Formats: sequence, C-alpha cells, structure tokens
Amino acid sequence: MNRPSATPGICRIDQPHKHNHGFFVRRQRAGKVHSGFFADLKHGGRKAAFKAAVVFRNKLAAKLGARTHRNRKRNAMIVRRPGRSGIHGVQKYVDRRVRPVRSYWKATWSPEPGKIAKKQYSIRKHGDKKARQLAIRARRAGVRSMK
Repeated sequence: MNRPSATPGICRIDQPHKHNHGFFVRRQRAGKVHSGFFADLKHGGRKAAFKAAVVFRNKLAAKLGARTHRNRKRNAMIVRRPGRSGIHGVQKYVDRRVRPVRSYWKATWSPEPGKIAKKQYSIRKHGDKKARQLAIRARRAGVRSMK
C-alpha cells in the first residue's frame, strides 16, 4: 500500500533531455487548478527551489482554504454532460446480442458505498416516452434514498 507523501501537492520534475529540473506545485479547488513551477537554476539550487515551492504551497493552501468533501448524495446530483435522456444515470440501451433486439431505458445509482442499483424499463412494454420517464423517476427516487 502506498504511504502518504511527506510533501502533498509538491512533486519533483527532472527532464534532462529538456534541461528542466525543479518542483511543481498543484492544488485544485472548485474545478480550478492553481499551479507553480520552481526551477532549480532560477532559485539557486535544489534546496532553495524546494523551500520556495513549500512557501508557495502554504500560501496557496491558506488562500484557498480547507478542502470540502461532498457527500455521496450531493455528488450524485451534480449536473454533468447530458446524455440522451438529459439526466445523469439514465441511459437508453439497445441490446443487439439477443434476438429479438431489446430496447430499454435504464436507471443506475449507488445506494451505499460499493453497491450499484439498477432498474430498467422496456420500450416495447411501456413505449419510449413512458419508459424514459419511469427510469428518470427511479433514478431520482434512488438518489433520494442514498445513505
């Protein structure tokens, strides 16, 4: 198992073929990446570049504040790139591996960590619009019931 880094957010970059040596600092908050590179040559050596990177990282951490963790339910409700249904976790499937071909709308969610729940609604049985609507309802109900 990997052990935590002694210097989180700071990594060493050594690219001899590009004459590029230094420390790279990176932090991300609210989807925006903040970074800085501290070259050995510019800072007067490896130790000085590392000290500058640590100072930069600490100032950045103070400015950005502590990391906030989203709970699983809020994370599941985040609006992402819409698929065919317009709802994350609801997809239309056409299964061509079987005869006759089966078409259905499928809703997926995670009721608890490490578990996945699915419900599918047949287009042949319910019709396209009704099956889609049932899948969207199932997804929303599943997300509401998440722990």
